[in-house]
Amino acid sequence: MPKFSDIEKGITIVELVVVIFIIVLFSLIIISDFPKILRQFALSRVAYSFTQDLKKTQDLGLSGIQLLDVNNDTKNPITVKGYGIYINLYKSKTEYVIYADVAGANGLSNQEYGNTINSGNDVDLNYPPCNQVDQVNNGTLQTDCVVEVVDISKLGQGYEGLTIDSLVNANSANSASIDFSPPSPVTTISPIASGKNEIGIIFKNIDGATREVTVNTSGLISVQ
Repeated sequence: MPKFSDIEKGITIVELVVVIFIIVLFSLIIISDFPKILRQFALSRVAYSFTQDLKKTQDLGLSGIQLLDVNNDTKNPITVKGYGIYINLYKSKTEYVIYADVAGANGLSNQEYGNTINSGNDVDLNYPPCNQVDQVNNGTLQTDCVVEVVDISKLGQGYEGLTIDSLVNANSANSASIDFSPPSPVTTISPIASGKNEIGIIFKNIDGATREVTVNTSGLISVQ
């Protein structure tokens, strides 16, 4: 029989207290930093969500899908030349618009969000929703119509304080359209700085962390 003194000892109370203390300490660190972790997660998620919206809009431009107005009698098609995403930091730093690029009276479009003739920094974010357009009663639609308005500050917990901080290579620095027209689809970024072929959209949270989504005129989309 082995001697009692040779039997391996179990965990002492002191060791158990040390282990519990370490677990509690790390738990407190994680809990105290959890809101920041949540905000960082929200920042990454909104950047990837914006990327998915860009790809969805690009697919709409590729398909050349036709929209119908809401007139109950005829359901006339809205003459859509493409689809795009519009950002205007003058109007809002938390919203972007997914729009249908509507042809003007001449049957052409300017391949950017706005009036069917021209646009600019004063462009309204609240043009008529495409599912409420009535061309029979209203005649030729003189503006693009809105497929969806996305407000990133209302996406849930952790998204509070998230903003579209800035636009890189946008000629006006505060507004830009990223337009996709069939059949390729052709990608048009307007306005874009001279000599540049891509635009960057920078998202920022209240901690100062940023994520950038870039789109180039070849339609390549990436997150940095």
